[in-house]
This record gives sequence, structure tokens and C-alpha cells, in this order.
Amino acid sequence: MKILFLTRLYKPHVGGIEKHVYEVSRLLKKKGHKVTIVTTKYDDKSKEIEVVDGIKVYRFNQPNIKLIGLIYTWYWFLKNISLIKQSDVIHIHDVFAWYFQLKLLLNKKVYITYHGRWGQYPIPKRDIYQKRLGAKLADGVLCIGNYIPKHYGFDCDKVSYGAVKPIKSVKKDEKLVVYVGRLDEDTALSTYLPIFKKLKNYKIVFCGDGELRKECIKYGKVLGWTDPTVYFAKARYVFASGYLTILEALSAKCLVFAAYNDQLKKDYYLDSPFKDFIIAEGNHKKLYKKFKYYEKNKKAIGKKVNSGYKYAKEQTWEKMTREYLNMWE
Repeated sequence: MKILFLTRLYKPHVGGIEKHVYEVSRLLKKKGHKVTIVTTKYDDKSKEIEVVDGIKVYRFNQPNIKLIGLIYTWYWFLKNISLIKQSDVIHIHDVFAWYFQLKLLLNKKVYITYHGRWGQYPIPKRDIYQKRLGAKLADGVLCIGNYIPKHYGFDCDKVSYGAVKPIKSVKKDEKLVVYVGRLDEDTALSTYLPIFKKLKNYKIVFCGDGELRKECIKYGKVLGWTDPTVYFAKARYVFASGYLTILEALSAKCLVFAAYNDQLKKDYYLDSPFKDFIIAEGNHKKLYKKFKYYEKNKKAIGKKVNSGYKYAKEQTWEKMTREYLNMWE
């Protein structure tokens, strides 16, 4: 099959969706399918057309002005409509608005993966309507997390929680703490910071960036957007803000902590199949109390991380790729 993926960002940009699209594309190519990616040109140095690991990637400049950016995107797709016409499968990752006018113009099946969204809560009605419209017009919908249909009010054909390449764990540094995610308020980072302030004998590493960068520098080293897997391999404790981070940390036998500050984030963590393998709380006092409990109880850590590892190692990219193929076929 000729498969076309549309995604806002893609490798080498670092992020969960970027890795998801890359890993699935890589395996699809290995199975004999032709995969093409259309994404934005987030870096001026990026090439507009290139082949990366045998996958053809098209990048376009998208003006950072909502309506103008969307109109330009529509124009770009109309100019490159042959990409759509030649594809057997069009699969969109979140950005259904890019394809809206083509769905009305062309009689082609289209599928969508909703990876979720952090941001304003309660969810703005505009966001809810956009996701509902995409779900209604798509021929198949995959949601990464059951909280999406619950909070946006539509049905998914399939719910998944991502996949992972197991990370080989080395001897754990019992004094290494890793945070992965955006350094923003909407990731509940303000719940973590009072905990980090108390961990004076720990080395804290932040893999991410955002508006709270200067605040995080007070407590540890901010690395920016970098691949955190090398730190998962040797860290004992990981503070997470996303499914991929959680799965990777579990696969490396890390003890995972998560914080929520609204009902959506609470459902994100606690309405998941790995809820029993992580420690999730809604305020920093409870989360810190549990951190101190596990810090003193190595047997309790072992039991939880071993259960989490067993679950994570079964969530392979091969399994995820089969879910895509089953949806299309």
C-alpha cells in the first residue's frame, strides 16, 4: 500500500507523536509498504523534500497565524494534490483541519489518530467541536487514551496507549531523578516543583523546555528537548507527563510518578491499563509522601517496577503497527 501520514511535527524534532509516527512508518516500510510523511518545516534549515530512512518526507512552511496558517496549508495541499490522489491510505495525526477541504472534494477514505492535548481546562468548546467533526468525517478513529472519547464526546474505533522499544537498564543511580515533558503549567509541573525543592540530595534532570525553564533551573539541570532514554536507563525515579514517557520509563525499570491538576489529567493517568504501575496524585504533599515511602522501601519499589516492566515490554511497535493495518484493512 501507499500510505500518507500527515503530522504537525516529525523527526528530527523530539516528541511523543514524532516518535510514534516514525516507528510505525519504519515498520510499515519494512513490511513492504511505501510511506510518505507531510509535516511542517519547524526549522529553516530543514529540507522541503528528503528521504529519511527510506521514508519520503515533505515539509512546508506554515505561518504562525491561525487562520492564515490554515489557509496556506490548504493551498499547499491543493498544489500537491497528487500526493493525496496517489495514496491508498491517508492517515492524519491530530491535524484533521489540514485535510478538511480535501475530504469534501475527494472521495477518499481517511483515518485519524488523536494523540490528545494538554492545555486549557475545561476544554474549549471549539476544540471539542473540531475533534468531533474530525471523528465524524473520518473512516476510522484511533485514540491514544480512553480519556479522549470520554472528555471530547465521541466514539473511537480503537483505543491504544502507545508502544515502546524496551530500554536496557544499567545499574540504577538511586539519587537521579528525571522529569520529561514541557516545562509549562499545563503539564502540572507546578505540582512537581515543591517536591524537587525538597530533594536537595538528588540530581534532577529536566528533559524538556518551556515557559517555566528559569524556575526549573533552580532545582536541576535543564537539557531542553533531548532524547531521555539514556537517562531512563540509569535513573531510579522518573516524573512523567505523557504516555510514551511512562512506557519508556517502565521498560527501563524506573519508578514513575505523575501529577494531575484537573479531571482530564486525572483520567489520563488513572483510566489507563498501567495505573497500578505508577504513582499518581493530585497534590504535591501526597505525591512527596509517597516518594518518601518508596525511597525507604526498596522491596516495594521492586514489586512495582517489575510489574510495570512486564506490562511495558509487551507494548511493542510491531503490535501498534498491526493495529494500524487492521484498521485500514
